[in-house]
Amino acid sequence: MYSASTDKQAPPPDAGKFIRLGIVAIIGIVIFAMVGNQAVILSMNFTEFGDQFTKPLYYTLVSTIILSAIALVRVNISGRSSIFWYIIRTAIGFIGSGGQQPISNNISSFRNYKLSPPQFLIWQITKILLFGAFFANIMFGFAAVSFIDGNYLGIENLPKLFSLPFVTPENNPNFAAENVVPMIPALVILIPPLLAAIGLRLVLYVGIHRIIDVITSFLQDSNDGKPRYLNYVSTIEGIIGIGIIWAGFNLFFTDQIDYNTRYVIGGTLFIGFALIAFSVVDRIRARVLTHMFKRDVYIRILTIIAIAIIVAGVVSVNNSIADAKKIEFLGPYTAQQIGVNRYLGELNNIQENIHDVKLTSVSANNIKNYVNQHSDVLDVIRVWDWEAAFAKLKPEIGLIPYVDFEDNDILRFNNTLYWTASMKPILPTSVSLENRWYNEHLVYTHVPNGFLTLEATDGQIVDSGEFFKQREIYYGEGGLFEQTWSGYPNSRDSQNSAELGGVSYSGLGGLDVSPPLSWIFEPNFLLSFPAESVHIMRYKDVHDRMEILYPYFLYDLFGKELDSLPVTDGTNSYWLIPLIIGFDTNDVPWSVGNPYLRLVGYALVDTYNGDIQLLKTGDDFFSDMFASQYSDQFKPMPTWLEEQIRYPVELFNWKTEMYNIYHVTNVETFIQANEFYEIPRGLDTYYVEAKPPGFAQTEFLGLLSLELRGSQGRNLAGYMVVENDLTNLGNLQFYEVPLNSTTKLIGPTAVREALDRDPEFAQLKTLLRNPRIGDNILYRVGDHDIYFIPVYTAGAGGVVAQLGTIAAVGAAFNGEYFVGLGETQEKAFEAYLKKVSGVAPTVTTADDNYVELVRSDRIKIIKSVFEESNITVSEPTSIQIPLSFNEGEIFFFTESDRENTEEFLHEFIDDFVKPRSDRVFMWQEENNLNIGTIFVKDGISEIHYVSIEVGN
Repeated sequence: MYSASTDKQAPPPDAGKFIRLGIVAIIGIVIFAMVGNQAVILSMNFTEFGDQFTKPLYYTLVSTIILSAIALVRVNISGRSSIFWYIIRTAIGFIGSGGQQPISNNISSFRNYKLSPPQFLIWQITKILLFGAFFANIMFGFAAVSFIDGNYLGIENLPKLFSLPFVTPENNPNFAAENVVPMIPALVILIPPLLAAIGLRLVLYVGIHRIIDVITSFLQDSNDGKPRYLNYVSTIEGIIGIGIIWAGFNLFFTDQIDYNTRYVIGGTLFIGFALIAFSVVDRIRARVLTHMFKRDVYIRILTIIAIAIIVAGVVSVNNSIADAKKIEFLGPYTAQQIGVNRYLGELNNIQENIHDVKLTSVSANNIKNYVNQHSDVLDVIRVWDWEAAFAKLKPEIGLIPYVDFEDNDILRFNNTLYWTASMKPILPTSVSLENRWYNEHLVYTHVPNGFLTLEATDGQIVDSGEFFKQREIYYGEGGLFEQTWSGYPNSRDSQNSAELGGVSYSGLGGLDVSPPLSWIFEPNFLLSFPAESVHIMRYKDVHDRMEILYPYFLYDLFGKELDSLPVTDGTNSYWLIPLIIGFDTNDVPWSVGNPYLRLVGYALVDTYNGDIQLLKTGDDFFSDMFASQYSDQFKPMPTWLEEQIRYPVELFNWKTEMYNIYHVTNVETFIQANEFYEIPRGLDTYYVEAKPPGFAQTEFLGLLSLELRGSQGRNLAGYMVVENDLTNLGNLQFYEVPLNSTTKLIGPTAVREALDRDPEFAQLKTLLRNPRIGDNILYRVGDHDIYFIPVYTAGAGGVVAQLGTIAAVGAAFNGEYFVGLGETQEKAFEAYLKKVSGVAPTVTTADDNYVELVRSDRIKIIKSVFEESNITVSEPTSIQIPLSFNEGEIFFFTESDRENTEEFLHEFIDDFVKPRSDRVFMWQEENNLNIGTIFVKDGISEIHYVSIEVGN
C-alpha cells in the first residue's frame, strides 16, 4: 500500500566501503602469510639446528643491545627530550592548524619540550627494539661475550696507541711488534663498531639535537622580536668544534702513520678546542649581547686559517726534506709497516732457502740409472691438467640430462693424486612449466653418483666407489642444491618414492613439518597433503648451510667462492670447508689496509645427512675464542683425514702476495722497490707430489712460482711451496734464486717459448695438428730443475683428450735451452739428460745478450714500428677479403730477434703500405700475429699481409 514512508527509495549500497574492506583484508592476508612464513622458517631453524642456530642469534642480540644503547639511549632524565616525538608533535600541530597560521606559531621551543619520565624510559627501550637491527654486528657480539668472560683482547694496550704518532720509532720493526701487534685483536673486532656507535650518537645528540634547538629558538625569538644571534653562533661553534675534535680523535685510529701525522692530529685538535673556547666565550657574552662583532668573526676565521696554513706548511716542508732524506724521514715508519704486515701475513713463519741453480750433466753411461734413481719423483709427475681431466671425465656423464659438473679438484688418496669431479643436480630443459614445482622439490632431490675420479699421472678413469662408498649427494654445491629445497610426504613407502631412481631418503637431514605449519611453509601442501606431515630438507648448498649456522667465517674470498673439497672416511663422504676468519685493519697503525686473515680450522659437512663437524687447526686469538665458545662442536682431527686434508689455496695465494712485498725487510731496499716479487700472469697454484731441496721424500705440496716485479727478463726469483700433511699443514718455504746467480731459473713464459722454438717439437706439432699445451709445472728431479709440460691432441672442448707427448724443459738457463720429448715423463727426462750431456745434438741456444720479452711486450714493439711511421694500426676481430696474399713470415721471441723483426716490418711498410695507405690491419691466428693492408684492384679487394710468430 502506498504511503509516504514507502515512497522513499533505499540508499544505494556503499560499494567503496566494501572495496576498502576488501583491500584491507587482502593486505592483512598478505602480511599474515609473509610474517607467518618467516615465523615458520624461524621455528624450523630452531627445531632442526638448535644451538647451532641460536648461538649466532644470541651474539647478534648482544651486539644489538650494546651498540644501539651506546648510539641511541639517553640518560639525561632531567632533560627528557626526544627529537622523534618532538617532530611528530610539531607535525600534528601543523596539520591540525590546516596551514592557516604562520609556521612559527605552530613550532614550540625544542628546549622546553620534555617527555614524562615513564614516556622517556619506555621510549629508550622502544628505540632499541625499533632500530636495534641496524646495529647488528655478530663479530662484535661474539667478542663482547668473550670480553665479559675475561678475554680482554689486548684492550689494555690501547693507551699506547695515542702516543704512536708523537714518537719517532727506531729503524727496525721491533717497535711495531712490541706496541702495535698486542692491540690488534681489539682494533679489528671491538674498536671499529664502538667508534661508529659513538660517532652516530654525537651526530644525533650533539649535531642534530643542538641544530634543532637553534632553529626552534630562533623562530620563537624572532616571533617575540628578540633574536639572540650570538647565542646561536656559540652553539654552532660548539657543534663544529666537537665534530672536529672527534675527527682528530679518529686520526689516531689510522692504517698509516708517518712523520706528518702528529702535525695533522695536533692541528685538527687545536682547531676543535679553539672553536670550543670561542663557543664558551660567546656563550658568556651572549648574556648581554645579541650580535657578534665583525672583529670577532675575523678573529675566528683567521685563527682557523692560520692553524691550517701552519700545518700545511709544516707538512710541505717535511715532504720536501723527505724527498732528499727518504731513509731518515720515512725509514722508521716503513720499518713499522713491514713489521705489522709481516705479522698480518704470518711471514715470519716462512722458511727461506737459497736455491743454488746449476746446470749439471750426467754421464751418458749413467743416464738410465739416474732416471731409475729418481723414479720416486718421476712416477708422481702430474701429467693431466684440469682441462684435460675435465674433457676426459665429461663423457662419463653420458646422456644424463639431470646432472652437471660443479667443480674439479685435485685430491690425494694413498699418496696418489686424482682429479675428482663433483656434480650437481639440474632440472632437465625438457621439463614443462606445469611440472616444474613437482620435479624441483620431489624428484631431482640429489645426485645418484656424485663423484668421478681420474688418476692425475696416467690419466686413467678409476671407479670412484673405491674411495667414495657413499656417492649419493643430498647436500652439495650449486644447481638445485643452491636454488631450492626438497622434501617428501612421510606417508610414502620405499615402493612409491618420487625421488630420482626410485630411492627413498633414509638419512637424518631435514625435519618433519606437520599441518598447519607445512601449509604455511608451502601452500601447495594444503591441497596435496592436508593431513600428512612432510619431511623438508633445506639449506642443501653446503656454503649456504655453513653461512646460516656459522656466519663468522668467509665463504667468498677475493670475489670467488671458497673452494671446498670432497673427502671420505671410507664409508661416509664429506665436504671439507676451510674456516677462514677475516677482519679489516683500517684502524691498525701501519697496516696500510691489508686484511687480517687466519685459518681457524675446517668443517666436515656430511654429503648425505648434512650434519657438521668442526675441526680446529688455528692458534690465533679468534681461533681460541671460537673454540672456547663452541667447545662442544669441535671434534678431534680424524686420522683418515691426515692424507686428504689440503691447505686452502686462497690463503696460500694471499700469503704469497704479502710475501711478494714484505719479504724485503731492509728499509732502504723497500723504499727503492726494486726487489719486489709478483706471480706470473695467468699462473695458478699447482698442487703436486714433489720433492724440493731439503725434503727427504715426495710430499703433497702447493707450488707457486714468483718473478721479480718489473724485470725485463721474465726469470724466476724463486718459488713458494706449502705443505699439506697434517703435521706440517700450512708450513711455507720459499726457494730464492740469488739475484747475482750466473745460472738463471727461467719462468713460465720463457719455458713455453723454449718449447715452441725446439726443432723436434716444431716438427711434432705439425704432426699433432693444433695440439694444446698443458700446465708447465716446475719439479726438482735429483739436481735438476725441470718443467714437465704435457701436450694434448684435443682441447677441453674436444670429446676425447689424448696425450700426444710430454716435454721436459730444463729450467736452469745459462744461454741454452734443453728440451726433451717422450711418451712418458721418464722418457722425456731421459731425452733431456741426453741433450744436457751432449749425447743428443739438438739444443736451442740464445746469445750472451739474451733478454726475455713477454708476448705483450713484443706486440707493443711491433705496433711501435708502425706508429713511428705514422701508420694507424686497426685491430678487427676477423678479416673477410676475397683475395689474400702472404708476403712473408718471421718469428719474434727474444731481444735478439728484435732487429730482424723491425727490418722485416720496415720492408713491408716500404713495399706495400706507404705507397698506398696510412693504415694497416692486425689480427691474431693461434700463435701468429698477422698485419696487412688492403688494395682494390679491378674492383676486387685483396689483402697483402705478413705473419709474425709471437707464441701463445
